[in-house]
Amino acid sequence: MIKVRDMPASLWATAVFRWAGARSAIVTVDGRYPVLLTAGAIKCGRLTLRCKTIPVELGAGKNGSLVLGERVFINTGATVVATHSIEVGDDCLIGDLVAIFDSDFHPMEPSRPTRVAPVRLGANVWVGRSSTILPGVTVGDHAVIAAGSIVTNDVPARTLVAGAPARPIRTLDIPDGWRRECSNAEPPA
Repeated sequence: MIKVRDMPASLWATAVFRWAGARSAIVTVDGRYPVLLTAGAIKCGRLTLRCKTIPVELGAGKNGSLVLGERVFINTGATVVATHSIEVGDDCLIGDLVAIFDSDFHPMEPSRPTRVAPVRLGANVWVGRSSTILPGVTVGDHAVIAAGSIVTNDVPARTLVAGAPARPIRTLDIPDGWRRECSNAEPPA
């Protein structure tokens, strides 16, 4: 009998996602066990989690839906938990300490309800370290979110945005079919 604490983190994470209904999930974990929330619906392709110093928090809360495409890489300390709907496209790279929120979790004032809105990242998006993506944002294919940015509005495809709040810096010259590779870790399979 194998005890959970003796099971490799990759095998454990793949099993947890599959028990949650993510049948296609193949999860590779580099480092410690991630924090996985599986109360909602999860669809997951091949996923690499780097949890060397701080675990990744990932999943879907009750009534939430998380969809992760193929070859997604999520770095240490990132939080991607859907309370409503979060969709991450194929070949996305999510930097360390990134937070992606589809809810404000509580009202700002008594007269307004809690804001809840879906978040969608297109294919081949790179979200830099310590960036925050807020509810209702759609990020187009091949876009780059610079480190430390706070994304409050939609990001057009092939655009670099930076700042708080994030603003377009320039258009990126990226051909269809090109994908980014991880340079500081094993590239997603």
